[in-house]
Amino acid sequence: MPRYVEINAERLSHLHEGLELLEQVDREAMRTLDLYLYGITNNPQIIDAAKEAIADSEELAEQDVQLSEVAVAIPLGSDIIYYLDGSGLILRKEDFAYMGSGGEGVRTQSFAFSHYHPRVTLTYFSKLALASSSGWLDDFLRKEGSGQAAQVTQNVRRTEEATQPAVPATPEAPAAPQAQQMPKQTSLASLLDEFLD
Repeated sequence: MPRYVEINAERLSHLHEGLELLEQVDREAMRTLDLYLYGITNNPQIIDAAKEAIADSEELAEQDVQLSEVAVAIPLGSDIIYYLDGSGLILRKEDFAYMGSGGEGVRTQSFAFSHYHPRVTLTYFSKLALASSSGWLDDFLRKEGSGQAAQVTQNVRRTEEATQPAVPATPEAPAAPQAQQMPKQTSLASLLDEFLD
């Protein structure tokens, strides 16, 4: 059984009609059904919200996060398809995935960490898929995305308070060279004068 099934906007509108009919029969049963719509996007609004969420959760500045695309997992129901196909759906707590850098693989985050919540429509997504769980979002991005990794610049943080480096001892000034005392040159006459005194 596949983890997700690719879908397009036309097939999604047919699914809308089917879900709407099933919800009329048993709305409670439909609430327990876990259906998700996956979408890959490079829309600037969604990318900005994702960058803000990553920066907030990692305690970075938003400009330290560079993203080219994300995959989004949206819980699905007939009303959600209606919004996505019309005026748009506001992303609030939905999960998104992005390619980590430096061998991190795919990372998953939530738009709940973002203060900005974009309104999205189906036209924002380049690829769509239907899944029975949000758990395969990383696999969807890995297989269907461009593979371009995010650039997240970790600032160096101190773990201890900075201290002033020890002040090196000032070397003592070298002693002034002592003048060599030259033996007094005495004349024979002065020697005799000293001897006789």
